[in-house]
Amino acid sequence: MRRKFILLCLVAVMMGCASQETIDADKIIQNVQVISMAGGEEIQKNQDVFVKGDRIARITGAGQFAPGQEATVIDGSGKYLIPGLSEMHAHIPSGDRSREYIDHVLFLYLANGITTIRGMLGDPLHLDLRRQANRNELLSPRIYTSGPGFGGNSFDNPDQARQQVRDQKEAGYDFLKIFPGLTLKEYNAIAEEANKVGIEFSGHIPSSVGLVRALEAGQTTIDHLDKYVEALVTDTVSAESPGVIYFGMHLTPQAERNKIAEVARLTTDAGTWNVPTQALLEHVLGPETPEELAQRPEFQYMPRETVQQWIESKQSITENESYSETLAKDYLQLRRDIIKALHEADAGLLLGSDAPQIFNVPGFSVHHELRYIVQAGLSPYETLETGTYNAAQYLNDLENSGTIEEGKIADMVLLEANPLDDISNSSSIAGVMYRGNWLSNREIEKRLNTIAEQYN
Repeated sequence: MRRKFILLCLVAVMMGCASQETIDADKIIQNVQVISMAGGEEIQKNQDVFVKGDRIARITGAGQFAPGQEATVIDGSGKYLIPGLSEMHAHIPSGDRSREYIDHVLFLYLANGITTIRGMLGDPLHLDLRRQANRNELLSPRIYTSGPGFGGNSFDNPDQARQQVRDQKEAGYDFLKIFPGLTLKEYNAIAEEANKVGIEFSGHIPSSVGLVRALEAGQTTIDHLDKYVEALVTDTVSAESPGVIYFGMHLTPQAERNKIAEVARLTTDAGTWNVPTQALLEHVLGPETPEELAQRPEFQYMPRETVQQWIESKQSITENESYSETLAKDYLQLRRDIIKALHEADAGLLLGSDAPQIFNVPGFSVHHELRYIVQAGLSPYETLETGTYNAAQYLNDLENSGTIEEGKIADMVLLEANPLDDISNSSSIAGVMYRGNWLSNREIEKRLNTIAEQYN
């Protein structure tokens, strides 16, 4: 009787296996907790995520369907899956740097779960890199890139500025990068021509322009919260920044905080996005010494001479007569208050840290930025939105990215712990999927060790 019962059980199991539908997929992440970012903080528990080519093919309850025999199986048990992150103020090295260094920087972004970058200092080489990334010919996030910057020494008159706008549009750059130093006439010419030919312009706000005019002109993003502190000051005679202190820090004592809500509302009405890059300012102006910052583990992945330059840069800033620890502390808190007010006014915020830049190692600095945005008053979920859903919305790419849903590009990050419990868990990376390609933690560590060995 017992033997008959065992045989019946075996037959039942075999029949169940035979009847289980197989999904045609290249990869499957099994039994994972999905934070889809598709509308609400609810976690989809114990899910199987099937990937075919570069797309998410199916998302089902764990074990409901079987993968094909050739599919790569990724164990997601106890882990969390989020959409790939976007670094919306990235820098890609220019063509005068070695190709090896450029490849290292692009990989550092990818190793940290960043599957999309917006390059803020364009170079003709970056158009080629964008094509290569799209074809999976290099280890790189998807690339959006500006052209070479529009600054005070870029041209001699507004007509030349207009021509440069047309040239960059024709060359295929995704947007224009605005730098300080432009006259109001030059800026207006750039804005008018950009709006005419249909290309975005983003970045800094020249002192001659100011926040209100930039909003009126249709500047798509404002980076670093540039000119927000100045907009809170009634008397702007001293608006030009002294020495090496920048982004209105010296005006902090004069800032009228009761104006913050009004400035945030103007931003919302204009439809302008902000990329705060709070990590840059926290690292440059915060209380940690340059030597302490340089001891962070991620600095082993940067050339020694670069780290030394960063140390000297912070030293020169903190030793400037315009700097004081009290002023820096008040300024950083003012920036946090502006970030929170922008969020509460429903003005778009985008994740960006400005890397590689002073003490911002590519990829790693985004996880610092996430922590700083939470410190400004956003929840971990709202903070993750800045680098996922919001980024896709800004890029007009919600059809393909920004959330984990069937049919979207398979850009995802597998985490060891829940980032909604603690945003620092965003860096607990167990693997990265980019355009359907899988980078395991083991492969990431192997490549990172190779970079570290070269620089140390």
